[in-house]
Amino acid sequence: MRRILLLLASVIILFTGCTDYSRIKIDGVSMDKVRFNGTASASIVLKVQVDNPTSRTVAVESVDAVLLREGREFARFSLDDRAVALPGRSEASLPVRASVVDPVGIITAGLNFKSWDMDNFTVDGRLVLSLDGKMKKKVKLRNVPLKDIVNSIK
Repeated sequence: MRRILLLLASVIILFTGCTDYSRIKIDGVSMDKVRFNGTASASIVLKVQVDNPTSRTVAVESVDAVLLREGREFARFSLDDRAVALPGRSEASLPVRASVVDPVGIITAGLNFKSWDMDNFTVDGRLVLSLDGKMKKKVKLRNVPLKDIVNSIK
């Protein structure tokens, strides 16, 4: 489950798609709150330590992502509220809603998340970033290996 949650934090890593934001670094990710909304969905708040050496406030305006396991929809993620990275070192809250699309898939994959092969998971999605609340940039993810996202955060 930790690996899947690291995927959510990768949203902020994608700031590098904007001009001059390749210097933004994620220093740490921790789970702040988890609230289950039934058996197949949860609201999760991640605390992300961000080093933003630019002079601009960068925000994640929206996220719509699907985690695919062997090409089939496994889970969906969406942003519950805008996430903001201030200039300098700051802590950003990333509130995300996660919904399991295929609960049977979790059982067949085994309930021990550490035993799952990350090579079987990819991500498709779209997110919208803003710069000082003005310029918006859309970033599309198409068949991005989960392993690459997790390794970029470590």
